[in-house]
Amino acid sequence: MLAHIGSSQIKRTRWFAAQEYEQAFWQRRATSIEDGTAGQLDWYDWKACRLEEHLASVPIPRSKASRVLEIGSGPIGIVNSLEWGERYAIDPLEQFYRQRPSLIRLRKPGATYLPGAGERLPLRRASFSLVIIDNVIDHTFAPAEIVREISRILETRGCLYLTVNVHTVWGAILHKVLAALHIDKGHPYTFTSWTLRRFLARHGFKILREETEDYRLVKRTNRRSPSLRERIKGYTGLSEFQHTVVCCQSAPVSKT
Repeated sequence: MLAHIGSSQIKRTRWFAAQEYEQAFWQRRATSIEDGTAGQLDWYDWKACRLEEHLASVPIPRSKASRVLEIGSGPIGIVNSLEWGERYAIDPLEQFYRQRPSLIRLRKPGATYLPGAGERLPLRRASFSLVIIDNVIDHTFAPAEIVREISRILETRGCLYLTVNVHTVWGAILHKVLAALHIDKGHPYTFTSWTLRRFLARHGFKILREETEDYRLVKRTNRRSPSLRERIKGYTGLSEFQHTVVCCQSAPVSKT
């Protein structure tokens, strides 16, 4: 019992450190936008296009009546660029984002932004047809609790769209050490493609479509980067590569 409490406290401490890391990132980004030295976060439009490509072969309804939730949306989110559905976004730093006009101005009309965390969603059961969690699950306090909450709020035929940066087995070992030492504060959790698939299956999700980035290409790009940090990743095996999945619930889940 004491060991469990200690482990839980360590994870919570890492989560708070990750939130501080995330807030500092967006503080710098907002300042850069205000100064005119950074772009207008166009990558969200690109991410929305990628999502549409992945959903094209999946039998999920996409209409004005479809309800979409993005967990850990950041200040804008993929939902900001979607042209269908009743769209919602939730993020622990929402109150902070609202204080930065340079970020809020980039939000298009139509999406509802809520403060909160994925571990406890203030939303009714079986009420969403699509949940998006993009480059977030490894930043969270309790990934298993988030996936259970997603199961609760998804409709019977609803889908989960998830992307996460994964490591090779060796890279994951190194990354866990860096996370434990708070050298990498932004990522309390570490996944490989294999552990991601196992994690989803264990929580009742069946993968309908998946795509993994070419690790060798990412490693080569890191090694050629002008950034010392990126070159270190490339030569030590720490290069991370994106794994994208679209899943449905593999069996009926009690919506309690």
